[in-house]
Amino acid sequence: MPPSHVLIVSALGTERTNKMPYSMQNLFGGKLDKLGEIERGIGAISRSRIAGKQSPLDYTVVKFGDVASDDNKGGGDEDTIAIQPGDVLDGEIGPNAAANVLLQAMAYQPYARNATLCTTGSLPLDAELAMDTAAWNDKFLCLSGPELLRVEAGRGAGDDDEGVLDSKFEQLRQYVKQWSMNYEGDRKGTGLTTPVLVRTSRRPPSEFDGVVARSGVRILFQTTNTGDRYKSATEERKEENERSAVGGTGAKKPASANKVKPIMVKARKEGGVEVLVEKTTSGNIRIRARRCNMDSKTTVKEMSEEVIVRSLKKAVEAWVKARDVAGF
Repeated sequence: MPPSHVLIVSALGTERTNKMPYSMQNLFGGKLDKLGEIERGIGAISRSRIAGKQSPLDYTVVKFGDVASDDNKGGGDEDTIAIQPGDVLDGEIGPNAAANVLLQAMAYQPYARNATLCTTGSLPLDAELAMDTAAWNDKFLCLSGPELLRVEAGRGAGDDDEGVLDSKFEQLRQYVKQWSMNYEGDRKGTGLTTPVLVRTSRRPPSEFDGVVARSGVRILFQTTNTGDRYKSATEERKEENERSAVGGTGAKKPASANKVKPIMVKARKEGGVEVLVEKTTSGNIRIRARRCNMDSKTTVKEMSEEVIVRSLKKAVEAWVKARDVAGF
């Protein structure tokens, strides 16, 4: 049976060859450029698989920096593993940390499928026992979407014995809902150039994600129609030929010839940002923003995402600060 998952070990900096120190590493021989081509190639192969005719093939790209001599180089007995989507981290990784990240990505973490991640840090043998399943799941959770922002809002209020109902969670949920209303209707003053729709998130709590309560909104990007209604000269000639196809002799066209069957076109996924208010199994409250409404053909709207995430971060940090000042 053919493999269904390919894991590629690559290097930090393949998407940052114009920045130091990676520009210097890439100077002779273009090593990082070549690794980047391999990363893009395996992704393209995975996406090109034909459903029903070819077995699916998932991929994971794991980017490391230099591998340290051992995981105790930094001292201490706690893990310092950092995992982020894309290519944004800098630094070394310990051999034990690298081995465990590869094991998790290959065997245990579904969010690592069809994703690119970078990782640094160490995992001393004493700390390895402390990295339980929940801790690893939380490390890899940022790949879901992927994640664009995470803000910790402190401990929950814990109003009930089970810790599910929580006044702090409810207040933050309502606050985020009110914040999202800024993007409904006329987007003037929001800084967005892309029209959006605001919808309630129906993403349920998840034990795997370590979340006992979850609520949020989805800010969905809409098509601007720029270029969507453009027809090439070939398409215009084809339409003209179809209109005149029923004889040019002046004979009356049958009624059926005038009827055009509507073409059902599946709506494209234009991307979006899902904002989630979550209460974790450890009793903490947090806000996460992640990409949503995506597929392999979606063009990432980085500028619009940045506008939304920046506004959200400012709003949530103001909410947290106000509660701290008020003594909640």
